[in-house]
Amino acid sequence: MLRLLLMRYLGVDYGRKRMGVALSDPEGRIAFPKRVIALSSGEAGIAEAREIAHATGAEELVVGLPLGLDGQETEESRRARVFAKKLANALKLPIHLENEIFTTRMVQSLGKGKMSDASAAAIILQSYLDRRNREAGIRRRPRIPTNGWGSQS
Repeated sequence: MLRLLLMRYLGVDYGRKRMGVALSDPEGRIAFPKRVIALSSGEAGIAEAREIAHATGAEELVVGLPLGLDGQETEESRRARVFAKKLANALKLPIHLENEIFTTRMVQSLGKGKMSDASAAAIILQSYLDRRNREAGIRRRPRIPTNGWGSQS
């Protein structure tokens, strides 16, 4: 029997200038954009991520990994791996790397403006959660219609 612990996840879209942060719901099913952190240094981003993780009770990290179109490592993916390792060590939390291919372009096409990095972090985190939950046989709860067309029975 597969035992699944439901928990809150912190998602990160790491960049040279900014870092997007997202959080899952407490059950680890749905990701929400949280904040964009301007990075004066990697340590500043780590300190803010630590505060968010502590304040929200996040128990695991998911960091976007910018692989090339061919799935190969790039200079950016190597930077993201180094940052992810520092973040995991500083927060003392398990870390998962998630391919973030096209997330920035998806968010840009949606026109998310100031929160685009946080929205990208939410897409990365949601991708991880969907795969994890699918493998564990967990489905997202259906949304309850709020437009008057559906019924709750």
